[in-house]
Amino acid sequence: MAPQLNLSRRQFLSATSLAMGAVILDQFYGDSAQAMSLAGTEYLIGVGKGDITDPAIGLGMQGMADKHQRTTGVESRLYAKAFIVVDPASMKRVAIASTDLWSGTHIVKHEVLQRLHKIYGPDLYQLDNLLISGTHTHSGPGGYCHYYLYNHSLGGPNKIGGFDRHNFECIVSGIVAAIQQAHHRLAPGKIYVNQGQIEDCGRQRSPAAYQQNPGAERKQYGSDTDHEMLLLKFVHLNGTIEKPIGLLNWYAIHPTDHGQYNTRVTGDNKGDAAERFEDKSREPIVAAFANANCGDVSGNVAYGSIPTGINDRERMQKHGQQQYQQAQTLFDQATEALQGSIDYRHTFIDLSHIEIADQPGKRTWPAALGLSFAAGSSEDSDPPFQFREGITVRTITKAESTILAASGLIAAMEMPGADLPGHLDRKLTQDFIDGHAPKPIAFAPGLAHSTTDYHPITPQEVPIQILKIGNLVLTGIPGEITTMAGRRLRATVQTELKADYLALATYANAFSQYITTLEEYQAQHYEGASTLYGPYTLMAYQQEFRKLALAMKRGQPVSPGAVPQAPDPKIMLPRVTFRNLAKIVIKPTFHQHEKSPPLKLASLKLPPETDVAWMMPKDYLQTGVVVKFDGASATKVSVNSLVTIHADRSIEVSSYRPSTF
Repeated sequence: MAPQLNLSRRQFLSATSLAMGAVILDQFYGDSAQAMSLAGTEYLIGVGKGDITDPAIGLGMQGMADKHQRTTGVESRLYAKAFIVVDPASMKRVAIASTDLWSGTHIVKHEVLQRLHKIYGPDLYQLDNLLISGTHTHSGPGGYCHYYLYNHSLGGPNKIGGFDRHNFECIVSGIVAAIQQAHHRLAPGKIYVNQGQIEDCGRQRSPAAYQQNPGAERKQYGSDTDHEMLLLKFVHLNGTIEKPIGLLNWYAIHPTDHGQYNTRVTGDNKGDAAERFEDKSREPIVAAFANANCGDVSGNVAYGSIPTGINDRERMQKHGQQQYQQAQTLFDQATEALQGSIDYRHTFIDLSHIEIADQPGKRTWPAALGLSFAAGSSEDSDPPFQFREGITVRTITKAESTILAASGLIAAMEMPGADLPGHLDRKLTQDFIDGHAPKPIAFAPGLAHSTTDYHPITPQEVPIQILKIGNLVLTGIPGEITTMAGRRLRATVQTELKADYLALATYANAFSQYITTLEEYQAQHYEGASTLYGPYTLMAYQQEFRKLALAMKRGQPVSPGAVPQAPDPKIMLPRVTFRNLAKIVIKPTFHQHEKSPPLKLASLKLPPETDVAWMMPKDYLQTGVVVKFDGASATKVSVNSLVTIHADRSIEVSSYRPSTF
């Protein structure tokens, strides 16, 4: 009689995954025992690529916070590039997805994991071992973050922003497809590492703030930006034959060569560099150009002006070519293989209140934005209000004080009912004001009431992560960190782990805005004014990353930490997508019901073979509208519908699915 096995679903899936790994190893090495005795330089490696482009015209773009910047087409498509590495000895794995997005976001990672768990079970891919980062392009559609501040400028006829279900679906399904590809292509291979310098590819955009850092520290580095590219070359092995399959590198530069006057979707200089590498490769390659500590680094500084919408492509190609050339050189010359085990640690930290252990009485505070936040980065954008960078409580002018005093009124106009505290709000206690000093607080989203539809406005609990692949360490940082702040954080982790190589993987897993040094914060340039949690934000990150590094060094587990609530955006963009598959322009009209006259709404044209995003006016959100195409067939549509006009002019209304345009 066969023995009975009482396995839970989790145990069964875990055992199945280990057995699958053994089968893969057996395929290539004959038996598992031989595989387990490998020298430690070989891993199971898989790479994949997925399209994450929402090509619809009419979408608000993410990054410049300009309500007038709306998509008019696609210059280059956006992609997710996935890299999976498995240690054949322990079967531990890490998965890295570098995406052509403004940032990784918590809601995107949450949904990606939900879908991966349905495919592979709950054990293979988890919060701990999956890192999703953005290149920080400012030229893609927005609406894929559940924190309202980052969706605010994406409005439309309703004058309100929100979460975009359709763009979110494009992004999530593309990332999942890339990871699936990488998973199914797992095979024995090696990872080579190399590094080198790129000169004059991005300059310091806030030199006055950078100069606040100690002179001895600045002298130690010799440059006010980091010029180093760190690169990984992935190869599959077939006996002694190596086949290159992938490239992943990190280099610090803002992808803002396409500025706020650009309306065409593009991955900017990072996407350009990746496209060049893949196009010029003799064999199929998945190439990802990820970002590092670029919080105060911009290619536009060299030009002395912001991009105009006319010269953007020229700037992008220059910086893309520079990154491509160095990557090609490092790739061709890479001979040192990573070696050692795989490990990872992940936790959530509550940045609204972290006490700094070696700074008695110092702590972080709930999120607040300074007045110079409204100035934007003057090297990259042209804000609607001509504020200056560097406004502190000591240097603020009378005119600026008047504007600051009206911040509560401005908040009420921009987000009616959001309960977003402004400068004179009683919620801003003296301790809170002093804690954020010398930042003149314009808005305090961290103090907003949790019952409003706009909540959460900005994050409070954020993820931090460390991945280890042999003698390489990656730090998953949920925001944009300045040059010197990144150097300090790198040194903190290196002190504990002493890795041969360390990459600052920024814009990873979530977005919590800027991270500056204590000294840079005092200057209150755009970066300091946008450091949400006060002057000790960087020290809090250093302290908590050190804990992760120590746990990894000692082989100890870490707690999940201050896990945020499951993301549930309350304010949605009232989007309908019209997909015209016909080869002619189609002009829809909108009606209350089939026999009523056309509603007096803005006219809409649907170009041939194009997706068009239309935001339904608020008066019709509950009832929907009837749409007629060129006076012909009438179709009832509601918010979130995909309305497809087929080549034969037949109409289909369905749930949204990504376009193949």
